[in-house]
Amino acid sequence: MGSQNGKSEHDAAPKSAEPSTHDSRDISNAELDRLRGRFPLKRFIVLIASIGALVIVMIAYSAETGLRMSQHYTPLIDAAMKIKLEATTAHLWFEELNAHDPDANMDMVRKHIDQADWYAHAILNGGTNAKGTFIPIDDPQLRKYIKDERRLLAQFLAKMEQGHLARRDKNAPPHTDQTSDRLFQAFIEMADTAQTRLQSLIKAQEKRFVTVQIILALTALTVMSVLGILFVRFADTQNTTVVNLRREISRRIRVESTLRKQATTDTLTGLLNRRRMTDILQDELSRAKRIGTPFSIILFDIDHFKRVNDTYGHEAGDNVLKQIAATVKSRLRELDAFSRWGGEEFLILLRGTEMDGALELSTICCDLLALHKIDEIGCITASFGVATYRTGETVRELIHRADDALYKAKNNGRNCVVMSKVS
Repeated sequence: MGSQNGKSEHDAAPKSAEPSTHDSRDISNAELDRLRGRFPLKRFIVLIASIGALVIVMIAYSAETGLRMSQHYTPLIDAAMKIKLEATTAHLWFEELNAHDPDANMDMVRKHIDQADWYAHAILNGGTNAKGTFIPIDDPQLRKYIKDERRLLAQFLAKMEQGHLARRDKNAPPHTDQTSDRLFQAFIEMADTAQTRLQSLIKAQEKRFVTVQIILALTALTVMSVLGILFVRFADTQNTTVVNLRREISRRIRVESTLRKQATTDTLTGLLNRRRMTDILQDELSRAKRIGTPFSIILFDIDHFKRVNDTYGHEAGDNVLKQIAATVKSRLRELDAFSRWGGEEFLILLRGTEMDGALELSTICCDLLALHKIDEIGCITASFGVATYRTGETVRELIHRADDALYKAKNNGRNCVVMSKVS
């Protein structure tokens, strides 16, 4: 605008250069004063206040985003872990059912599978329970993983139902359905994949959240020092929220680790469970084939355990199981593996041990249990079957030989040790 005014006055004054110079100087000063007048102090303060208000609005939005992020993802983390926990519990009950545990039934298996499916449905479509409200996830990849989890859960339940119908004969020996185990393993892998995806979404949200905080800090410090100080205080609060969220995530990860441990441990005795021991035996057999190291197993069963439960109750029976487990465990080495094989039956893996060493330990444990008195019950004995790995045999065959020896020990009057004969 100033250049246009200067041009029109220069064209309108051709008579003298001096007046033109004087007028041009006056116009320039007038223009400068007018430009200065465009930003009076009041308008500048209003502008700063407006920007400050915008910053406050942004800060409020950031706080709401952080709270919403916590409210949104914390129940989802809990639900993702609950899916694995309930499915694992169902699998453990099914294994106990296969081992003819009188406390196990198919309704308990269905109950835990249904509960796992409920949490998966809550992640997809939302839901509310005592733990809180679940907001449906909108990430397409995570939704696909959760749908795959539900499909595998349904297949896993169907396979367990088939296995249960096929094993109605209670006299049949314990048997692990490899198909259901594979489905369960596939489900666990899918659940881990879904959790990894959920954690990546949370981390992405955290990165965006931190980025917003940095922008807010720079904006506040640039615009006005007062708002900058207020923002720093607020940012500290927000950083605390982020730290608390990270601590919660870390706590959930620790809980998940604990649940994984529980999935491989017998909750009553603290020993390894059957599924974990089976994996260890398979690993030991592979090692024996690879480097030729010997190993033996001891399968022992508490004598007349049903009589204890019938006479003194299941609580007393549980106490017997725990005390016997602790007594035998005290005689084992750190490199040995000890598991509750099913009901009142236990299995010991002795690494690097031939038959003589296994028989010696079995005799010691047999005598030790016979002398160990349990309050209100007295002495409880056990029968032992011992087998040493033979080249070329499978884990199932090795356990079968130990079981045959245990059966002979029962027929020989119990409270004794019988070794598996080498054919």
